[in-house]
Amino acid sequence: MIDKKKIFKNIYKNSKDKVFRLCLGFTGNKMDADDLFQEIFIKVWNNLESFRKESSINTWIYRIASNTAIVFVSKRAKLLNKKNSLDLENIKLTDENTPIYSDKKMIQLYKAISTLKEKDRIIISLLLEKNTYAEIAEIIGIKISNVGVRINRIKKTLTKKMNSYGE
Repeated sequence: MIDKKKIFKNIYKNSKDKVFRLCLGFTGNKMDADDLFQEIFIKVWNNLESFRKESSINTWIYRIASNTAIVFVSKRAKLLNKKNSLDLENIKLTDENTPIYSDKKMIQLYKAISTLKEKDRIIISLLLEKNTYAEIAEIIGIKISNVGVRINRIKKTLTKKMNSYGE
């Protein structure tokens, strides 16, 4: 019998920061990222016993996280009656208790990432977490060569957006 609590604690400890950054990239704000983060780890807990070890645990968690994030963002967009539009002027990624996100460039980066298409948000989030192209390809379900092409396009888009924030 597996010790589900022990395994979950280890998974949580090793992946919480990466998953939270993915959540920020999808939502663009800390409050929604917190909600999404909680939803992801509830799914990880509920499905832990069904993990078949056909891929790495990190790949499995990222698949849960990215699929949950896509559904989460879609639901939020419908609730706001605005498909994929974010009010960048009102996004706040920081509060007094979260010094890690106080850097202006990081705030701008997460704002820019949150405006990307869903798959592009997943790809760039995975890249920022130092996943290899092969790992990203496996998680997303595309060819490795396609990962490189998409990353170059995403970088160009993010560079333009970041430059426009500086103006």
